[in-house]
Amino acid sequence: MQKRKLGNSGLEVSAIGLGCMGMSHGYGPASDKKEMISLIHAAIDRGVTFFDTAEVYGPYVNEELVGEALKPFKGKVVIATKFGIQMENGKQVLDSKPETIRQSVEGSLSRLRVDTIDFYYQHRVDPNVPIEEVAGVVQDLIKEGKVKHWGLSEAGVGRFAALTQFSQSLPFKANTP
Repeated sequence: MQKRKLGNSGLEVSAIGLGCMGMSHGYGPASDKKEMISLIHAAIDRGVTFFDTAEVYGPYVNEELVGEALKPFKGKVVIATKFGIQMENGKQVLDSKPETIRQSVEGSLSRLRVDTIDFYYQHRVDPNVPIEEVAGVVQDLIKEGKVKHWGLSEAGVGRFAALTQFSQSLPFKANTP
């Protein structure tokens, strides 16, 4: 399996990753748990090292599945999970307030059965929270050892430009594109 480096962070992953959302969310009823764990293990046998999930998938059920399946492979695979979407009254709501991100990371760490999240990224840009605020709290999580790398999902060029400019003012290296 070929490998790729994500951004300038040095994080190396398999060229093909496995998005796990459909195993328990989004496409009808959840699939059989044992079958999905076998599928994840088969992907590892074929050289896949990058596995993607999110707290909103289920919600929470997908992270639990991925955590259980990947526990025996700790340190050999990269687990990516996302924050920033919460479920309220059965609907998805954007919420990247710092206190919500902190609650989310603690839940994800527990469900994924890890001490540190390899790659943590904002699921959707929250227009009510400045990207600099999001960057600040995630950088704090990196300093605290709860997150190794981070990024954005479905963000426009303007958001990346603002984040890049902000990261250059930090007294430590930020992992940005």
